Amino acid sequence: MTLSASLSALDDAVDAAAVLGLDTSRARRVLADARQRLGFEGSAYVLALVGGTGVGKSSLLNALAGGVVSPAGARRPTTGTALAWVAESARDETAPLLRWLDVREVRDHADGAFADVAILDLPDVDSTTPEHRARVDELLPRVDAVVWVADPEKYRDAVLHDAYLRRWGPRLARQLVVLNKADRVGADAERLREHLIASLRAEGLDNIRVAVTSATGGGDTRELRDWIADGVEAKRVIAERVATELHGASLDLATRAGVSADANPLLTTEQRAQVLADVAREAAAIIDLAGLERQAVAATRLAARPRGAGPFGLVTTFLYRASGRDRSVADPEGYLRRWRERGSLARAAEPVRRLIGDLLPRVPSEARAAVASLIDAGALHARLTGAIDAAVATRIAEVRPPTSIVWSLIGALQYIVTAGLLFAGLWIAAVFFLHAPFASVDVPVLGPIPTPLIVLAALLLAGYVLARFLGMHAGMLGRRWARRLRGDLTRELDTRLGDVLLARLDTIDAARVRIAGARATIERAEQHQG
Repeated sequence: MTLSASLSALDDAVDAAAVLGLDTSRARRVLADARQRLGFEGSAYVLALVGGTGVGKSSLLNALAGGVVSPAGARRPTTGTALAWVAESARDETAPLLRWLDVREVRDHADGAFADVAILDLPDVDSTTPEHRARVDELLPRVDAVVWVADPEKYRDAVLHDAYLRRWGPRLARQLVVLNKADRVGADAERLREHLIASLRAEGLDNIRVAVTSATGGGDTRELRDWIADGVEAKRVIAERVATELHGASLDLATRAGVSADANPLLTTEQRAQVLADVAREAAAIIDLAGLERQAVAATRLAARPRGAGPFGLVTTFLYRASGRDRSVADPEGYLRRWRERGSLARAAEPVRRLIGDLLPRVPSEARAAVASLIDAGALHARLTGAIDAAVATRIAEVRPPTSIVWSLIGALQYIVTAGLLFAGLWIAAVFFLHAPFASVDVPVLGPIPTPLIVLAALLLAGYVLARFLGMHAGMLGRRWARRLRGDLTRELDTRLGDVLLARLDTIDAARVRIAGARATIERAEQHQG
């Protein structure tokens, strides 16, 4: 696991955080600084001396150098700009790095013990000049290691602890707290050291060592000197510093996104299924699937008439369509297209509003705006309308009534019946008007009945039976088609709603998963590096 993997992971986390509307400025600065820091050649790392007014930062540097490098005096603040103390052998290779840090005052030395470190003497953190503290704040994100300098009077200073140690302690892999001017307290120096260690632990900074020094003439700076020159590899210091900053930035994004190492979905599977079912039910009520089924059955029967009702079916079909009745009671396609006329989407939107309302209190404040956008009235209405329109459009392409060869057979028989009726009618007319002799049949109950009347009655009965059979057959096919149409539309509606209704929430969940994954990747890389 390398730093490049961590950089890529934080890059992805930044993109994901932008989806949630989180402020990514810190993470972007960390990425930019990390890439620039890793881009400098050379083996020296940058160590900053940071502390308040008069604690002896410059005196410590002078003691390390064995001469005056940074002026120290009674006037406060003494150090107004950052000064670098660099090995003469590393001056050329560290020059671009110091320019990036905007450190222009450089002193070199020939001490081989400090060949791999560029030591910066920074302005005072509690300076009465605001620009001095701003300069410290500007440099701290870019240095590789820090020595926090305090003295017996200021080792509990609120500025040092609250504004710097608590904030920067977790973000620095290599750091040391120095209790300077130990010669002023004599035997109490060890007691103060223990007290300072206890204070740091109470603040959660138990990984920071404490050294005791005295930068006065003949004073002891051995602990600080040994810590700086303990043989630590400069490149490792740089890599650990970058890794710690990347981890801090990813942890910050994860905290504000409300995710830990694993990002659980904002909604459970059951909650998703329930809200989609509730919305689909209300949307189906607006479309009126029962009414659609009635329209489908009526349309099937209408389609059967011209094929199965004989010549009279053609006439009735023409009249049905000419009057426009077919468009009102037998037009499933038009009925689907007119779904907006049958109700408001307010009830369909309510399950989503209720769910997001319950969810919002459990979402971190910075990410709430992204989640709340799910129930924006206009956007939610547009998503619902779009989903229903898409489902309807897909089903409309298949809204064609079924047909059957049985109808054609019934139609042929109806033509025969119609021809027979015409013949029987002509026969009766001829008998009535021409008084021609005709045969008769004996019916014991009714007495003698003319044969044409028997033929006419039989044909009328046959036509009625065929018409009823046609209606039943067309109704059966229509109901089957209507059920299939309803089922297909319901499934299509479920799919479309599932695609768009919670798509934004899916995007938010995916962003949270990416942030959690980035954090885990960076933590693994940091552990591997450690």
